[in-house]
Amino acid sequence: MAETMSSEDYQEVGRRYYKQKDFASALEAFSKAIDIAVIPGVGLYDHRAACYEKLADFDSAVRDGREMIRTNKKDIKGYLRTGSTLEKQNKLEKALAIYKYGMKNVPIDNKHFMYLQQTHDRLTRKLSPAKATDPFTVLPVELAEEVLSYLTFKNVVNCLRVCKGWKTYLIRRPKLWTDFDLSGARKNVSRAFVQSVVRRSDYSIHRAIIHRFNHADVIRNLVTACKGLTHLEIVSGDFGFDSLVEIAQCALNLKKFVLHHEVTMETASQILRRRPGLEHAEFRRLRGNVPTNFHGPFPSLQTFIAAGDRTAPSRPNFSSFLSQSPVLQNLTLVNFTPLSISTDPDFSAVPLTRLELSNYDLRQRVFPRLPSTLTHLSLRPAVQYACYQNWSMDPWGGISWQNLRSSHLPRLNYLSLSNFSALTPAWFTALLETQGDESGQNVPADPSTLEHLQHFSIRDCINDTDYPQIFMPVEGNPIPESPTMRSGCGLLGSFRILSPSLLSLDLSSLPATDKDIKTLLTHPVSSLQTVNLSSTRVTGAGVKMLVDKVPTLRFLNLDFCTHISSRDIKAYAESKGVSVSWAVLPQNGGRKLRYE
Repeated sequence: MAETMSSEDYQEVGRRYYKQKDFASALEAFSKAIDIAVIPGVGLYDHRAACYEKLADFDSAVRDGREMIRTNKKDIKGYLRTGSTLEKQNKLEKALAIYKYGMKNVPIDNKHFMYLQQTHDRLTRKLSPAKATDPFTVLPVELAEEVLSYLTFKNVVNCLRVCKGWKTYLIRRPKLWTDFDLSGARKNVSRAFVQSVVRRSDYSIHRAIIHRFNHADVIRNLVTACKGLTHLEIVSGDFGFDSLVEIAQCALNLKKFVLHHEVTMETASQILRRRPGLEHAEFRRLRGNVPTNFHGPFPSLQTFIAAGDRTAPSRPNFSSFLSQSPVLQNLTLVNFTPLSISTDPDFSAVPLTRLELSNYDLRQRVFPRLPSTLTHLSLRPAVQYACYQNWSMDPWGGISWQNLRSSHLPRLNYLSLSNFSALTPAWFTALLETQGDESGQNVPADPSTLEHLQHFSIRDCINDTDYPQIFMPVEGNPIPESPTMRSGCGLLGSFRILSPSLLSLDLSSLPATDKDIKTLLTHPVSSLQTVNLSSTRVTGAGVKMLVDKVPTLRFLNLDFCTHISSRDIKAYAESKGVSVSWAVLPQNGGRKLRYE
């Protein structure tokens, strides 16, 4: 009876044939060894790949080499075999990629790791230009600095590792270190590194973003030594409240201060008071629900952005803050609750051009008076706010309605409303088209003095019972002679909203239908570039109508439009040069899909 040979036996036979230079017979033996082996080892594939190389079958040798890598990624043999074979095929870039991949997977303590690294470096040099020239040795200093100025701070730091020559060159260029940005740091930054950057900048840092750094004394020394520092942002760090106040106080010429660190309202007030020259202040995480007064004045403050704790909204006295900020232009408040009706802020007391109130609790509050200087207005109450026009329904005896009519906004070109109820055409007329006369009465404003809106957004403000359609129909001429609120059965018809100046329209989450799109297109909105129809009832027919009638359209949001069931309309819009976002709701437990 014939004796069956094992995988090891065939492997031994193959080795003998290989020594005799009978590579074809060796190849056959090694192949049989691989076929009958339960789990072929790296050595078997290595032997067969060597046979393929001798027989000039390099493709098969590469396949066996890759199989060696798949079998054991930490074994260096697979990378060396595959790379050397690719080099013989003159596929040098693929071979370099294999060596690089091997250096990531093979342990450094492997006795052959150094050989793998040397092979990688040798091939890298071979692929380099025949006459590689250090650009710093041929470019004028001014031009080299101009090129390097486009690099981020992180990239400049990476350039230090290229070679000693580059490091010497870079650390002697103070202009490259004046923008100190640690926002890309992935681990904690050392004291020595920060101190070295300050020296390299010749104490001329003008902007500093601090992240993953916990030494308040070093930051205090930085802002004290760098007299030209105008912008300081602290993203993270273990700093006490007193340390933050001291840092702000030591930065004598600081103009912009952004703080992501959690602080109390009292600490924020102290920072503003100790650094009266601040023009821009942002506090991203204010906490504390104890009523807080601001102690000013803040004579230079032009921009103030503050976000409270959403779970426990803060209750600062913004009325006192506004009265002490005479030149404030931009104000953003997120997650706050006014103290009382008597302390509701009078926004009209300061020359604001931008006002954003998000998750701002207007529940049982009067509608605020707004300054005539506003160009940007965004309102999103924390709880749905009812815009009562009837004095008997207004809990404050019609004060809200009076404030609305008194808010003359001739320069407004951006308006975003969300989470409002009881909106009426008269409400929009009062907000956009009236003004007070010399006797204190509210009268229609001169249309020639009113700017048209460029962006209009209205979300979560209309239900099916309010109005049968969103836009007022145009009777007769598409462009009526009288630029007043058009009669009809729709909510929106103001000439300031529906005009050729309108570039962006957001109707997300409204019960908009194809009829609303048809009515919209009777108005002079020929310059629209962006339209958001997400979560509406528009169908493919309405989308096609919009794409065909508005040649300037560039982006369309159709996310979660359940009445659109086919991708055909997306393809049609894209064929017309319109980018489309379309996400569908998950069905039967499936995952959400997005088509960009």
